[in-house]
Amino acid sequence: MYDNFVDERTARRRVLAQGRHILQSILESYDSGFLDDPRQAANLCTLFALCIEGKVSATFDESSATTKWSLTEDWTKHLRSVEQSIFDSKIIKGPWQKTVDNDIDT
Repeated sequence: MYDNFVDERTARRRVLAQGRHILQSILESYDSGFLDDPRQAANLCTLFALCIEGKVSATFDESSATTKWSLTEDWTKHLRSVEQSIFDSKIIKGPWQKTVDNDIDT
């Protein structure tokens, strides 16, 4: 699930499951003018790709009458494990006694 490959059947199922929210997001983007901006339109398409990959899902917020997208629980767990592996392996714990940075002469 964590690679970007999704077969056609799975992609179709995910789009149909989120179809109403996808259409609502397109309408919201059109009304706000986001579709006229190439960057915003590309971001919207990226959001839909993440939906197809199963990384985000949507809900409709009744109070603001907008579609809210959020990370799925599985993808959040995956990102947390990646974050933890980075913290466990790449961070050198301080305090440091010496520095390799030289003072800037101004």
